[in-house]
Amino acid sequence: MDASVIIPSYRSWDQLQACLDCLAKQTLSSDRFEILVVNNDPSDPVPQEFRLPSNARLMKEAKPGSYAARNCGIRDATADLLFFTDSDCLPVPGYLEAGLRIADENPEVGRFGGEVVLVPNGEDWTSAELYDRFLGLEQKKWVERGRAVTANLIVRRRLLEKIGPFNDTVLSGGDMEWNDRAKAAGAPIMFAAEAIVRHPARGNLRDHVTKARRIEGARLRRNASRGWVNYIPPIHKLIPSFKTLIKLLRNPELETRQAFAVWGVQYVIRVVKITETIRLLWLRRPDQRT
Repeated sequence: MDASVIIPSYRSWDQLQACLDCLAKQTLSSDRFEILVVNNDPSDPVPQEFRLPSNARLMKEAKPGSYAARNCGIRDATADLLFFTDSDCLPVPGYLEAGLRIADENPEVGRFGGEVVLVPNGEDWTSAELYDRFLGLEQKKWVERGRAVTANLIVRRRLLEKIGPFNDTVLSGGDMEWNDRAKAAGAPIMFAAEAIVRHPARGNLRDHVTKARRIEGARLRRNASRGWVNYIPPIHKLIPSFKTLIKLLRNPELETRQAFAVWGVQYVIRVVKITETIRLLWLRRPDQRT
C-alpha cells in the first residue's frame, strides 16, 4: 500500500458515509491505498444501509477519545505514509495523489499539513462560520508554527516510531501536543496546499464556545509544567483586538457588517478562554485542577 487513511468516528455514520464516498472517488487507484475507520463507540451499531468501500476496514476502539481511535488505526496500518482525517471531512478527488507527490518530492520531511477548506452548512455563511473561515481553522498558519490539525495531517511511519503515537489520555489538543513533540525533536513540517479536504465550518456560536473551552483546558494541561506562570489569566485579552478588526475590514471578501460580526464572535471566544482559565485554575478544588 502507498497510503493508509485513518479516520476516527463517533456516532457520525452519515458524515462518515460522505467522507468514504469522497475517498471512493480518488484519482489514486483503490488498490494503492487502504482506509481504516475506527469506531470509537463499539456499542453504536453500524446502520444497515452503511456502505464500506472494498479497500476499507471497520475497526473498534472502546477507549474514549479520537486520539485513542487514531492510535488503534496506526497499529493496524500497513503503509509507510499515513493520512489522518476526520469523519466530517470531504477529501477532494486528488487528495491522496497530491499528498503522495509532495511526500515523494520531499523525502527528508516527515509530516505535512494538508489544506483544510471550510464550507458553509447552508447556502449563506453565518457569522460563526465566517469566523471559522477567516480566523479559526487556518491550517497554513498552523504549519508555519510547526503544527497541523488532524483534519488533514500526513505523517511518515518512521516519524511516528521515533516520536511515538498520540497521547490517548486527552480528549482534545492531542494533535497539537504530538506536533509539539515532533517539532522539539527537530522534525520539519511542510504545507501541502494541493492535498485538500473540505470541512463544514462551525455553524453557531455555541459550537465555538464549546470548542474554546475544550482547547483552553488542553492548553493548560500542556503548560502544567510552567508552574505558577500557568495560573496567570490572559486578562489583557479582555481588550478587543482592533488589529483584527482592521484586518477584517480590509478583507475584500467581507462586507462591513460581516467584518464587525466576525470580530464580535472573536471577542466572545477571547472572553470564554479567559473565564475558562479562571474556572479551571482558581475556582476548582486543588484535586480537580487541570
